[in-house]
Amino acid sequence: MAASLPPTPLQRSALHDALNAFLGTWHATGQSYGERRQTWMAPRAAPSAWTSTHTAYWHSGGFFLVQNERAQVDGSPFDTLSLIGVDARTGHGFVHSFENHGFERRYHLMHEGRVWTLSGDTERARVVFSADGRTQNIHWEWRPEDGWLPLCDRVAVRVD
Repeated sequence: MAASLPPTPLQRSALHDALNAFLGTWHATGQSYGERRQTWMAPRAAPSAWTSTHTAYWHSGGFFLVQNERAQVDGSPFDTLSLIGVDARTGHGFVHSFENHGFERRYHLMHEGRVWTLSGDTERARVVFSADGRTQNIHWEWRPEDGWLPLCDRVAVRVD
């Protein structure tokens, strides 16, 4: 039986370093859509109030960010735990999220400067950081049929 070689240690990339933008504790407010009252003619009809706090930190080793978000949407909890990282095989960014209603989702993560995009099969997001890195403008969309509709708009401000 041949001895196997130990795996080559992984190296952090520039994308890992760029993920530092998400670190810290953030407070967000905004509006959530996507209820039955949303239509193609009125995509932002009957918005629900959104408030949340999310915290992101590096998991030991510095290869994956852990982001824990506690939200209230019209007084109901909407909590998400996400792992954010770089796929060691492809070098592409990803987000893998789990939420309190039992759903898990995977997104491809890309960025250009201060603009980050998450792309999934039925949801996508655009996160734009301010020049000082202390504000995130977040816009999520969902695809209920053959097009994209707004899912939520919020602004997160770093509190630490």
